Amino acid sequence: MRVYGALMWSLGKVINTPEVVRVYLGSFWAKPLQNTDNRRLFEAEAQDLFRDIQALPRNAALRKLNDLIKRARLAKVHAYIISYLKKEMPSLFGKEKKKEELIAHLPEIYQMLQREHHISPGDFPNVNKMQEQLMHYDFSKFPSLKMKLIESVDKMLSNKIAQLMNMIREEEGKQPAQMVMGGAFEGSEDGPFGHGYGEGVSAGADTEDWIVSRDKPRYDEIFYTLMPINGKVTGVNAKKEMMNSRLPNTVLGKIWKLADCDRDGMLDDEEFALAQHLIKIKLEGYELPSELPPHLVPPSHRKNPTADILYNHQDD
Repeated sequence: MRVYGALMWSLGKVINTPEVVRVYLGSFWAKPLQNTDNRRLFEAEAQDLFRDIQALPRNAALRKLNDLIKRARLAKVHAYIISYLKKEMPSLFGKEKKKEELIAHLPEIYQMLQREHHISPGDFPNVNKMQEQLMHYDFSKFPSLKMKLIESVDKMLSNKIAQLMNMIREEEGKQPAQMVMGGAFEGSEDGPFGHGYGEGVSAGADTEDWIVSRDKPRYDEIFYTLMPINGKVTGVNAKKEMMNSRLPNTVLGKIWKLADCDRDGMLDDEEFALAQHLIKIKLEGYELPSELPPHLVPPSHRKNPTADILYNHQDD
């Protein structure tokens, strides 16, 4: 907690905004956690971070729109300020004295313009910086207020901004189209020499044998220590073994869904070996698939196309 407090204290000096900034906590390294006390916290923080990253395109559009609104309001306020300063300047003598007087009373001018034009105080620029900047200008050369331009800004803020906001909301409801490609190495235009070919989940896709079977004897030794019942280990016993990997629960939950092919809440020897294979893939730094590729489906859980054809033929 001391380190966390020192970090927040340091960030407070760097981030010069009144808003509370979100700080994500976690262990951002590719290896399993050595200390599992904060597992749940790190998992929740990681999920929040991923969700925020996914929302960046939408949030970026909103930020740009908010910046546009802020700049439009600020330009409108500047127009009111400089037109008032020009109007108060004498035509011939005493310009410098009047300029100093106006700059000194700028806070009062702000309040007067707020009441007269019904402007929020937050739309006005920083009064101290404004006073410093005004020292370098000749107020008599400021342009006069053009109400048509002010009306255009008001029309934009009241109508165009609402249209842009609706467009953002419509885009938010659309999901990006996902390309569905056949073959084990989807998305690779370079064929067997493309990036990721034969690595991670893709390993074994171009071989006839089930790649998991290469390490299955070792997995079987672990499997039979978990007291299988009728050839299957319970979810509780399998969970204890899978937790030894120290992978986050969210990752292990995904591995379980991929490995439990028959969705019975238990694992047979092939499903257990598949789970161990997927854990190995994740520990090696590769990503897990959203769906189990055909070449990783355990042989006993694969459909027999020939049998299906014969069965359907008998029905005819």
